[in-house]
Amino acid sequence: MKMIGKIAKKIGNHISLAINDPEKFGRNILQITNPKLFEDRLLDIMNMTPMHIRLGSDTRVRLNVLDAAWTRSGMTGGPNTTINLALRIAKTGIPIRLVSTVREGDADNRWIAGHAASLLGEKNVPQVSVASAASRYSPLELGKKDIFIATHWTTAYQLKEILPNMPIRKFFYMLQEFEPSFYAWSSNYARCIETLHMDFIPIINEEILAQFFYMQPFCRFVGEKSEERAIIFQPAVDRDIFYPPKNLGNRPKRLLFYARPTNTRNAFGLGLLALRQVATDPAFAGWEFVAIGGRGAVPEMALGGGHKLVPAGWAGYSEYAASLRDADVLLCPMISPHTSYPVLEMAATGGISITNTFVTKTAERLEALSPDIIPVEASVEGFAAGLRAAAARVGQGVARVDRLNLPSSWADALEPTVRRVTDHIHRLAGG
Repeated sequence: MKMIGKIAKKIGNHISLAINDPEKFGRNILQITNPKLFEDRLLDIMNMTPMHIRLGSDTRVRLNVLDAAWTRSGMTGGPNTTINLALRIAKTGIPIRLVSTVREGDADNRWIAGHAASLLGEKNVPQVSVASAASRYSPLELGKKDIFIATHWTTAYQLKEILPNMPIRKFFYMLQEFEPSFYAWSSNYARCIETLHMDFIPIINEEILAQFFYMQPFCRFVGEKSEERAIIFQPAVDRDIFYPPKNLGNRPKRLLFYARPTNTRNAFGLGLLALRQVATDPAFAGWEFVAIGGRGAVPEMALGGGHKLVPAGWAGYSEYAASLRDADVLLCPMISPHTSYPVLEMAATGGISITNTFVTKTAERLEALSPDIIPVEASVEGFAAGLRAAAARVGQGVARVDRLNLPSSWADALEPTVRRVTDHIHRLAGG
């Protein structure tokens, strides 16, 4: 009873702090003795502090691209796609500002300039500034024609308090995943759904994902002419980075497992059980099994048949591409309507990708993207069958070629989107 009393007192103190100083509570919640006493992922809500802004008299048109924190280590597929789009909009003459909304990022102006050059493949890149709305002591100044792109549901939610005071109240919403499904039915789920009712212009990465959004009754842009209102683009896979190997040499066959156990939609458990089911199959005799997907994501694990799943070290972008070229098969579960970039990038190298279907992500659509994508049912048996089919294909010794039906450059993929976004910006700004 004494222990229960102590826990109750601690919870009461934290609730009081949440009411009186939510920002401090967001920092202190990490110290809670038993986080399971709280709703799962409550931290996401408590760390969603307001954006700190002040309104000025500036009348220049400017596009603010929002993220919880623009960081160097966070430049994965989704953020890089957003920045790539922003850079191409900047080339039209519209000023771009990358704004961290929850905490200070470490991607400063100088670093962003170098990163922009690598994304565009150009030396002379448009200037993009980095700013923060995360500190109450240094608020972000907004002018009369500032416009926003939300890149995650939390950044869209932060705009709720700001937009009623802004001359331009419509914003762009970069949708690269169906984010409500990141959560069980919960406070986070409800708030995420709430953002889909806001007044925004959707920019959707992938036609397959767009079709999934059209099926949801709570999305603002669902209904007649929804396809006209949404701005949709197909992702590019840069063939200067992802291309077939010239010669794999005499080395063991290698399977990569995109293993992210803390990211539930990557279905780590199903993939691991499927690997253990096939590890004793003679078709995989002598194969190497390597886990990729994050620094220290998984420990070394026994699979059976004398095989081990060995974690790869953290690699940069070019090293990651080289790891795909050096492998024969990629297993990438994804319980989501989005295809996942690794699936597409592996196919561009001529390797075999195994991933699951999901509602609008049908077998026919995946195979239309590339005959080197093996679509399976999201089950242990489905993934195991896909692995055996992949091993059989590798055993045939067919030369690897790029058969991916997607743009090979982001310039081609994003040019129509840039035109539509800039047209909307000029209309919203009144000229």
